[in-house]
Amino acid sequence: MVDLLVAARAVHFTSTATVTGVTLYQYFIAGPAFRTGAADSARVEAYRDKLSAILLIALALAVLSGVAWLVALATTIGGQDLLAVMSNGTVWLLLTKTQFGHVWLARLVLAALLLGVWLLQKQSVGLSAILAACLMGSLAGAGHAAATPGVEGDLHLVADILHLLAGGAWLGGLLPLWLLFRLVMRQPDQSLALAAQIATHRFSTLGLLTVGTLLATGLVNTWMLVGSPAALLRTDYGRLLLLKIALYIAMVAIAGVNRLRLTPRLPGMDPLRQLGRNVLVEIALGLAIIAIVGLLGTLPPALHAGMHMH
Repeated sequence: MVDLLVAARAVHFTSTATVTGVTLYQYFIAGPAFRTGAADSARVEAYRDKLSAILLIALALAVLSGVAWLVALATTIGGQDLLAVMSNGTVWLLLTKTQFGHVWLARLVLAALLLGVWLLQKQSVGLSAILAACLMGSLAGAGHAAATPGVEGDLHLVADILHLLAGGAWLGGLLPLWLLFRLVMRQPDQSLALAAQIATHRFSTLGLLTVGTLLATGLVNTWMLVGSPAALLRTDYGRLLLLKIALYIAMVAIAGVNRLRLTPRLPGMDPLRQLGRNVLVEIALGLAIIAIVGLLGTLPPALHAGMHMH
């Protein structure tokens, strides 16, 4: 069931990041960008409806993959098959008697609140963004950081929460941005092109904040979970982490090209097309990173594995 656990984790991280990115994008990027005069157009409303549909689908996937994660973890811990852990109460025990289960129950409540707010009060984008951020950040309670004791554990947990929020804001916001580029390229319009330019500038600024946060918190997490350069090279955890870092550097390089070379040339169509292609590459790299994260959470940290290397 380890393969199911890895897959469930990867889908859950992806869907939760999408929920977070879409809501933050709506609040910080799309809202200000569409105050240029295009906000009442039918195309913009259709675009907003598409983002809403993506959010709802991602939220449903987050709940379903969260259930799959819980069940897969129960089978891994209990060493039993799926039918056994469902029938003998192992899943219920994990849900009600462990910290992981308590975190999962709290996150289910957050998901329900977010769904209700989004459906009943679509104008409350700010509240939706707060709930989505809480949903993303609460994932730290189910990770390695939650098991670190003492003051170091508190620092690790805070760093992990900020790491998750920054990653969700960046990765989850890429798809809405790409959809905006595609809308402008398919139906050229001066007001939409201006909105895309504003959105790109704002997303670029958000990107700077998230990249800096990911770097700082990533250093903290690496120190807490790896401990030494040798462990990076001698353990499976460390080598996977190095691959994740390499993919992150590639994303930062592409984001740098977008900000320094392409964004200043907007609202031209050629830089917009190149931006669209680069964003797709960033999405692919981001999905690869999330796949690695899905696997890393099932492995013992390199710091612990390193204790047995000799």
